[in-house]
Amino acid sequence: MGKAAFDETANLPEGLVGLIGRSEVSLTIADYTRPDCPLVAANQKFFDLCGYDEAEVIGKNCRFLQPEGGAGPVRKRMREYLDDPRATDAKFVVPNVTKQGEPFLNVIYMSKLTRNDRTELILGSQFRMGNAMKEMAELYDRALSEDLRQLNLLTNESNWVVLGSFEALASSHSIIAQSKFE
Repeated sequence: MGKAAFDETANLPEGLVGLIGRSEVSLTIADYTRPDCPLVAANQKFFDLCGYDEAEVIGKNCRFLQPEGGAGPVRKRMREYLDDPRATDAKFVVPNVTKQGEPFLNVIYMSKLTRNDRTELILGSQFRMGNAMKEMAELYDRALSEDLRQLNLLTNESNWVVLGSFEALASSHSIIAQSKFE
């Protein structure tokens, strides 16, 4: 199993903990019930993506990745998604900065995890836009889709519900193309 970090007080489902540790894509979990929606789990792929370590990530809102001055209008769209009870999952292209100060565009997929009809956790998956974009985007989409299938199977055995559908998991190619026109 890969390295992952968890806030021990978050009381995450065991299956979710395992999925995060073995995923081939960058995954995070944010606690929507806590003030400022802090990250309570992140895997090694996420640490590799951003250059930060566990102590710098767990317990913090993910906006620490944004450049000085913020991420711009996409931040408002992300907030609207989180606040909309009908919204299940979404993708965003967000300007981010690594710990070393290197700017990059981050394709972020978010999905709400609910229990007893209440959003409690936000699953995040991150993909760095780069040179070998087409091939990497296809690999990312396949790996994320498989993780979501596994998560759906795990949550069907408990009170948790993953909002969203596989059809809503739009191709990373389309979100990347769309971002060039925003």
